[in-house]
Amino acid sequence: MIGEKLLFVITSCFYYKHCVTPLSRTPLLSNDFDSCRRHSSHLNTCGRPAIPPMVNARIVNGEAAKAHSWPWQVSMQSQPTPTFAHTCGGTLIHRHWVMTAAHCFIRWQMCLGKHNLTLSEPGQQCFGVQGIYRHKGFNYPTSPTVEFDIALVRLDGEVTPSDHVHFACLPPIEEVLPEGKTCYATGWGDETAPKASETLNQVALPVVPYDTCKRMDYWWFQVKSSMICAGYNLPDELKSVCQGDSGGPLVCQDGPTGPWEVHGITSFGPIGCIMNKKPSVFTRTSFRIHFGLLTDLDLKLNKRPKAFCFE
Repeated sequence: MIGEKLLFVITSCFYYKHCVTPLSRTPLLSNDFDSCRRHSSHLNTCGRPAIPPMVNARIVNGEAAKAHSWPWQVSMQSQPTPTFAHTCGGTLIHRHWVMTAAHCFIRWQMCLGKHNLTLSEPGQQCFGVQGIYRHKGFNYPTSPTVEFDIALVRLDGEVTPSDHVHFACLPPIEEVLPEGKTCYATGWGDETAPKASETLNQVALPVVPYDTCKRMDYWWFQVKSSMICAGYNLPDELKSVCQGDSGGPLVCQDGPTGPWEVHGITSFGPIGCIMNKKPSVFTRTSFRIHFGLLTDLDLKLNKRPKAFCFE
């Protein structure tokens, strides 16, 4: 999870008490919530993996993840010659939709149910991309900040949930994580980038408050309230996400039995990935303006889902 990198990103389960439907460009209030949930009943168990991940109170250098214990993790693979190769991560949030970072696109396929990138695994499902919807506020590198680094990807097929492939939940709108809250980032990023790690890795990162992260000796003007900073400060504790982790999820639990919610999308960090007072930075999925992305989806897509539901 550590290595050279300038940019990277994270993702979720559509669950708030309003909906976005093909008939409306604005959220519907909760009086249509029951109907909305019926259309997205497959999300009722979001954030609850069939294979529980290994989570410890403290992991200093990160570790290999238990195979298929983060079933919403997506491997976004670009198409060099002659085969696809992992480049970014993503999060499965719906049968047809993946959430990732806006800075992550060339030619892609999306693979779910992956643990070892070098093997063809029995439970894997790979899809082409039908549509990419980047946040309209994302202007990097024209803008000096990597703000609004979020995108939704429409798959060219329907995902079949299984023990190895499942959905992550989205947090409540405008929820802000408390200082020190431990969350997990996952991905195939590696310090030998552009080479990816063979197997999925996980790293536990404590939340760094916004008021600290925006200090001049931290990220200063580059970090915004629409972002989450997470990582350690002491030299012997430093760890982070890295190249190849971009677009992947930062997930948190409210309690040991609660569902996993994707609070962040891996976005950027320091060159070299690890630096004192330069924690990893994630797009905050609970930031209200990010949900405007849903209302900008092209209504001409014939296979657009009947409804997106949020709790």
